[in-house]
Order: sequence, then structure tokens, then C-alpha cells
Amino acid sequence: MRTVPGFRKSRRSPLPGLLAAVVGVTLGFGAATAPTASAAAGGGKTVTLHVAPTGNDRANGSAARPFRTVERAQEAARKEVRKHRPRPVDVMVHAGTYRLDHTLTFGPEDSGTDGAPVRYLAAPGERVVISGGRSLRPEWNSYNDTVKVADIGAGLDFDGLFLDGERQVLARYPDYDPKTAILGGYAADAISAQRAARWKNPTTALVRGLHQGEWGGNSYRVTGLKADGTPQLDWVGDNNRGSGLHTTYRMVENVFEELDAPGEWFYDKAAGKLYFFPPKDADLASAHIETAELDELVRVQGGGPDDAVHDLSFSGFTFARTHRTLFDQPYEKLQLGDWAIARAAAVHLKNTENVAVRDSLFDQVGGNALFVDGYNREDTVSGNEFSHSGASDVAVVGNRDAVREPSTWDSMRKTITDTTPGPRSDNYPRDIRISDNYMHDNGQFEKQTSGVQISMSRRVTVDGNTIHDGPRACVDINDGTWGGHVIENNDIFNCVKETSDHGPINSWGRDRFWPLTADDATKKSYAKLDAMDTTVIRHNRIRHSSHWDIDLDDGSSNYLIEDNLLLNGGVKLREGFHRTVRNNIFVNGGAHFHVWYADSGDTVEKNIFVTGTPYSLIQADMAKSEPTVDNNLFWNNGRPVTGVTDAWRALGLDTHSVTADPEFTGASPFTDPKKLDYTLQADSPARALGFRPFAMDGFGKAGSPTPPPLEWVDDTPTDTLDAFQEPLLGASATRIYSDAVKSATGLTDYDGLHLPTVPTTSEAYRQGLRTNDVIREIDGKKVTGRDSFWSVYNRSAPGADVPLTIWRSQASTQLTVHKPESGEQINNTSGVVYAGSGWDWKNASRGGAGGWADDVHATQNKGDSFELTFNGTAIDVITQINSDEGQVDLYVDGQPAGTIDNSSPTRQHQQTVFSKSGLTPGEHTIKGVMRTGSYLIVDSFKVR
Repeated sequence: MRTVPGFRKSRRSPLPGLLAAVVGVTLGFGAATAPTASAAAGGGKTVTLHVAPTGNDRANGSAARPFRTVERAQEAARKEVRKHRPRPVDVMVHAGTYRLDHTLTFGPEDSGTDGAPVRYLAAPGERVVISGGRSLRPEWNSYNDTVKVADIGAGLDFDGLFLDGERQVLARYPDYDPKTAILGGYAADAISAQRAARWKNPTTALVRGLHQGEWGGNSYRVTGLKADGTPQLDWVGDNNRGSGLHTTYRMVENVFEELDAPGEWFYDKAAGKLYFFPPKDADLASAHIETAELDELVRVQGGGPDDAVHDLSFSGFTFARTHRTLFDQPYEKLQLGDWAIARAAAVHLKNTENVAVRDSLFDQVGGNALFVDGYNREDTVSGNEFSHSGASDVAVVGNRDAVREPSTWDSMRKTITDTTPGPRSDNYPRDIRISDNYMHDNGQFEKQTSGVQISMSRRVTVDGNTIHDGPRACVDINDGTWGGHVIENNDIFNCVKETSDHGPINSWGRDRFWPLTADDATKKSYAKLDAMDTTVIRHNRIRHSSHWDIDLDDGSSNYLIEDNLLLNGGVKLREGFHRTVRNNIFVNGGAHFHVWYADSGDTVEKNIFVTGTPYSLIQADMAKSEPTVDNNLFWNNGRPVTGVTDAWRALGLDTHSVTADPEFTGASPFTDPKKLDYTLQADSPARALGFRPFAMDGFGKAGSPTPPPLEWVDDTPTDTLDAFQEPLLGASATRIYSDAVKSATGLTDYDGLHLPTVPTTSEAYRQGLRTNDVIREIDGKKVTGRDSFWSVYNRSAPGADVPLTIWRSQASTQLTVHKPESGEQINNTSGVVYAGSGWDWKNASRGGAGGWADDVHATQNKGDSFELTFNGTAIDVITQINSDEGQVDLYVDGQPAGTIDNSSPTRQHQQTVFSKSGLTPGEHTIKGVMRTGSYLIVDSFKVR
């Protein structure tokens, strides 16, 4: 079991002896291939320099007389590369733990050449650990019955403690729970005044939590207590979408008073005392205890594109024990994606060409494992294992100065003045290859992290990796600058475990065109200014536990998605252009069309959908967007498939598509949720539609874990009151009833009244409301759902001005609507209060067809009642009458208004059964109580 710690840091005290080596038990991941004598450009053979813990830096670096430190071997290697006719150089590092007291740096003078590269290698079969911490030899005493204490010296700067190679837990509340995915445990009262009152020194405390919209994490230092006793928080800046802290998903750590569970520790920096609650059965007398102190282990940095480090590689090492960057480094917001990132890592490559990191283990590093930063070309990251990184495993991020007219969420450009395609400078990575790696359990501390993070880069290939278990996307493309990436042959699963509104492969395309105040045609003309090259997502196996295996979010453009096996999820295409989804197999998932532009240029064809709901539309006008959707095969194990109707086909969509068994070999996925082989039989009907079978192997790194089973649920269409669209000024209004709707609106919560359609001919449109608006406030009062809106709206007089706060295009705006002076019709869902236990809402498929909005409320319990508060001088009650209905006692403003009889020999819809006029202007109530009959039905009201 791996546990989760943390601490704050400025800069650690130097250790005596640079790169001092200690022989002992170490961790490792494989070993480098044995170097072979090879002819150099000038005909010479490889020069091999040896390093060993028992060596001597005054030796000659031979196998018999090795150097003691890597830096001494580096000096000797530099001499070789400065020769007129250099030979290849191998620095062979032998078994041991090499503890750094500062970062090992490589510059242009360490470069090799194409014919004479420089390689740093762990000796074949030997475990070589490059560590950023120190080994402690504490003399433990008992602090109390459970906690031990040792004096290890004041002023040390570490935030990670390891017991026999396993990360321990920085004292925290609530206690770490490995069964709780989010933060390893969370509590709404983590930073309450009552909790903080227990802390003797609140300024040691660190707060980690999710963003208020669950879009990654937000973290804070505690600088003191406010007047009300709650902690004063200083945000570290680890999110591009603001500093809002989730009200529930939060925890606090590095507090001495919270040291109360096995595995927890606390270091009193001023007193120099280490407190530790050892795990059960731990033998502290023989245990190996280490710290994590150094931010970076290896930094390879050139002077720029004309002075890059090149032809250099590192193979076979274990990189371990680095400090967290979370409370230690500044964060930079990356374009308009959600990411903010610290430009630091255990291995940091900046301004490099043809630099490689291979066959190594990144073991529980505190922050990012490997960072490809700024100008880089043809670098390679292959054959490595990344395990339990504190932040991202591999980040490939260019410089902001390479972007033309960049935007951030704090400063978003609404116009374009520079329409030159492509980058502005060379300070960005291109032609980077990340292949054959095993990447798992990233984001132990930071929650805006991924296995591979790409931003402001071009032509990054992510090939043949197994990536699983992380808080956010496993592969994230933060922006469209400049495309051309190839994501292929990967096995990706168990991602987005702690956050929401995201996919295992996630992208944003919030480039120059996206924030423009412009029409769709203008935006389309600019869409490839930044997304210049097509990004290909091809032949991956992706399994997700939510909506979207591949989430092409806000503005993502110029994508080809083909030959993917998509398990338990689908593909989301949100506002963007030029996307093709072709020849994929969707199992228990479909295509989600969200907020589409006109003339999108999108194509969805020749796919197999194994689901009852192949399409989900949210603010997607297919006639306006004009996509190509055809030659798809649908299968729901013989049950109905929804959405592909005559009306759908009348738009020219799926005119050649069919519903048929795709005829996979082996068991059906409906009976075998563990199925991973979806090979088609020779006579599959999908082949006749143009589907090209693709290989069901070659996903991920050989020997790595594979995805868990499907999670089949009953996908029989169900209509709910939350999703029901009720009339409002000629528009339709509904609750924010799903994550998909929340995602489409860009909200962080589920509050508000959503307008999924606002026809241009409606009164709502004339008064300024638009499709996909969310009404967040009415007359200064928060709207949480239907009733909170209608309770205010219905009390406003006909002809009154009603101020609204609207959420539109991910920003708040103010709008005033004018209620019709002639009055309006109100649906049975629009603020009517139902009392009694028998009420049931019935939509068109459950008996409500024929009602004013094809729905009614009904009860069979005598004595049940309805009541409506309204503002006006007259009201009509409109409902269905039938032979099974009876008498209803009516009351206006609490006074009896008579008894009506809704019985009729035949069923008749939308009948006015009661009218009352001559009321004084102002608020009134009408109430009806069921007296006789089998049913009381409520349809609508007209307020005049």
C-alpha cells in the first residue's frame, strides 16, 4: 500500500559531498542495455567511463578504477566530446544510491553528435538510484503511547518521508483512507473554526482540495486565523480556472495535532524533531528511513534553439525522493485550458534536441516526473515506468512567447489582429516521442495532472503506453497550438478518478478563434490558425466509468479519431470544427454532440455503437451544423435503439446506417463484461457499411495491467421530471439534470434553470434570452431549480420588469425580462405545490400526452391538493376531463370558490374547467382538493 504525505519547502540544506554514493538496498526498474563497442564517425570505438560508490574521483574511470561521482565522469565525458574527432561516450553507473545535494545539470558542452552520442547508463543488471533525499538514522524515543520522536536537526527542508521505500503520510485530517479515491479522504469541516482551534501553530497547515467545479485541484497555505477563527488561506495558483475551493472535497495536512493514525508523521522544523506514528509491525530499529528534499534531480538545459543540448541520453536509472512542487514552486497558467503547471520535474529537459530518457523508473517523485520545456526537438521518452508521481508523469509544454495573441481565463482576447498561422517563436517542443511506458497512479498531490500533458507543442507522438489511475485525464491536450499529435496504440483506463467533466483523453481548443465575438463562419475561417496539423487519436483501447472516453472540449478542432476500442464511454464533440470520428467500436457508450457551430465540418461515420443510446445532443442543431453522419451500425442486444428516427434521417443523417448484430467473435459483451476482443466475424454487417476491422492487440506496454470489466446498466430510456422541458416565454426550460448539461453550460454546480432551446420567434428570444442560457438569479434571489425560479416569477405582476442574472458563454451577465401584460399560461410543473402522497408526474410516454406541454400531474388519493400562487386579476384552470375523474373543491385566497366536476363520458384534453376574474391586482392563491372520482389531474393555468 502506498500512502500520501506532504510538506512545505523553501530550499534544502546542502549535504556534505556532491553525489555521495551509499551502497545498500535500492529500487530499480530494469537496467540499461550493455554498451557495445561501436565505430564512431571517425572510426573510433566507444569510450566507456565507470562510476561506482566505491570509486575514487582521482582514478581514471576505467572498470577497474571507477570514478566515485557522476559529476567527475561528466568532466571526463566533456573532454571526449571536445575532441576534433569525438567518439561515442558511455558513462556506466554501477549499483548504489547516489544522493544529490543539488541538481545534476547538463548543458550544451555535454552534447554528443549523431554519430558520437553521449549516454549515461545504469550498468546492466544493476540497480542505480538517483535520490533527492537523505537517509536518516534516528534515535527514537516515545512521545506518547503511539507516537515516536527523534531529534534529526533543525532547518531541514523535506516534505516526504519514506519507510523501507514506501511513502508515509504527512499528518492530516481526515486520516488517509486508501479506499477513498478523492484526496484519500475528505471532510467539509477540515478548515472549520472548530477544527483550527485545536492547532497550536496554524501556519504550518497546508490545505488541499478540489476546485469548486471539480475541475482539478486547488491548494493553499494557511497564513493564520481570521477573526472568526477560520484559517486565512493563501492560494498557490494550481488551477487555471480560479481559486474556488470545493465545500466538501477538502483536507488539511502538516498539522501536529492531526498526528493520530499509523503511518503519519510531522517534522518540527524549528525544533528539529521528527514525530512518527509507525505502521503496525514496523521495526524502526532496522527500518530504512529517507526524506524527499530536492526539487529536481537532473536538469538538461541549453541556451536556446541555436544552442541546444543534443545527442544525450539517460537509461536504466531509478529517480526518487523529490520534494513536492505543490507548495514550493510558482504556477503558470497554460493558455485557455484548465491547467496551471509548475515548470519543474525530477528530470527537466529545456532547449534540447535528440535527448532521450529510457528504461528508467520514476518512483514516487513529489511533483512532475519528466518535463519537456520550451524549445525541444526529437526528444524520446521510452520504456520507463512512472509510479505514483505527485503531479504529472510527462509534461510537454512550450513557452507563451511562441503563441500569437495568447489568452488566459484572466485575460481573454475577443478580437484577432494577428492572423498569421502557426507559432511566433521556436520556443516550443516538436516531434517528441513518448512510447512504451508504463504510467500509473499520477496526481498523488496535485489534481490537475495526467500521464501525458501537452501544451503549446507540435507533433507529439504518444504511442504504445499503458496509462491508468489518475485524478484527471490520462492524456491531456491543453490547447490546439499547434496540433499534429498522434495518440495511438495506448491502453488507457481508470482515469478521472477524483475530478469530473473530463475524459481519459481530454483536449481543449480554446485558441485564437474560440473566444472571439464573431459569427460561426468567421470562427471557422480562423480555426486552423493554431490547430494547423490534424491530431490523430488512433488504435487505442480506452475504458472510462463516465460519459466520454475521448472528450474534445471547448473549441477542439482538426481531429481524426479512428480505429479505437471505446469501452464504457464514448466521444464528446463540443464546439469546434473539422473533426472526423470513423471506424471506432463504441461499447456501452456513444457520440455526444454538445454546443455545435454552424457548418461544423464534422463527420461521424462507419462506427459500431453497442448501446441503446448512440447519440446524445445538447444544443446541437444538426440541420444548422450540417455534419456527415452515416454508415454506422447500432446494436442493443435486440432491444430498441433510440434517437435514429425518421425525423433524424429526414435531416440526411444515418440514411444508410443499420441496426444489426455486429457479430463479434466469442462471447457477447452483454454476457461477458470482461470481453476485450471485439474481432468481427467474416460476415459481419458492419463490413458492408465500410467498417475496416482493426487489430485487437498491440494496446499499451506489454505485460502491463488491462482494463476492468464493463459496467452495464439498464439503458432503457427513462424520462424524468428533472429533464423535462417546460414552457417559459416560448422557450423551453429545464433543470441542470446531468453532468452532460453541466458540462455544456460550463458551470461548476447544478444550480439554475437551463434554457436548452430558445426559438428565434419566441418572446424569450425577443427579450434577449438565448439557447443554452442558464438563469442563475431572479430579482436578486438564487435559482437552484424550478421551484426557486417560479416562486419568484409567478409573484411578479403581469407587465412587470423581472431582473435576471444569466450564465452565458461561461460568464455572468445581467438581463431584464418584461412579463407579458396580457398574462400567460403556466404549466403544471411551473411552481405548483402538490400536497399529499399520491401525486405522480406523467410525461407523454406515461399518460401525459395531450396535455398542454404533453405532461400532467395526477393523483388517486382523495384529499390530495394542488396550490398555485400567482399575480393577476383572473385565472383559468385547464385540465383533462374523463369518466374516471370527479369533483374538486376549489379555494381562492383561502375562501371556497365552489366545486367543479371533471367527469366526462369521453377523454378531452386541455379543457378550461374553472375561471375566476375580478380579483384585485396583486398576489393570489388557487387551491384544489380531490373530493371524488378515481383521478385528479392538473395540466396548466392561464393567469390574466
